[in-house]
Amino acid sequence: MPEYWALKGTLSEREISRLLSACGETRYPARNRAIVLLACDAGLTPKEISWLKRYSVQTDDGLVGDHISLAGKKGKKLVARKIPIARNGRLRRAIIEVLGSFPGTIDDPLIVSERELYGSASDELPGLQVFQEMRPTSIGYIMWKLARRAGIAMDGGRDARRTFIVKVGRQMREAGGTARDVQTLAGHRSLESTQRLLEADWTAQTRVIGTLFDEQPK
Repeated sequence: MPEYWALKGTLSEREISRLLSACGETRYPARNRAIVLLACDAGLTPKEISWLKRYSVQTDDGLVGDHISLAGKKGKKLVARKIPIARNGRLRRAIIEVLGSFPGTIDDPLIVSERELYGSASDELPGLQVFQEMRPTSIGYIMWKLARRAGIAMDGGRDARRTFIVKVGRQMREAGGTARDVQTLAGHRSLESTQRLLEADWTAQTRVIGTLFDEQPK
């Protein structure tokens, strides 16, 4: 019997690895790896990735903190929230790498589109370097290009975000958490939105029923 429909829109670890490998073949590998992992390992949308500033991931002393802060983020669909960063995880390494790729300030975007020098001798702040955030549409396009390069059929950032939610949902049950915890991490306003993804694992359902009701040989 086939698995539920939602699993068809998720990425396997092998596919994520292929996306990350494809980043190494691009002009901006550090930035692109961060984009992939912010979607796959933090469940952020292209719009949220575009919104991130350095202070969203850094502490006051400039180090990478223990969570991504989306406090102050505006949006009708997803609420502001914070998402833990695994201390020894690949997302943390990718964030450190992208932070080291250009000498920005804490108020600069985390994901930079263009690095240009604005200002002239006649300006109020001559020589001020301004880093421009990447637009959400451009982030979606980057994901699409990486998927093509890696030979993966995926729906841009949507499949990557769905992968995060489904993986966290499975692990949350084992950790004693609830669907409400997953809802908080995903930023869903409605628990129903989260549950549509969490109730999608036919394999897990079959395993549980077998564990509960299979008769043991006497």
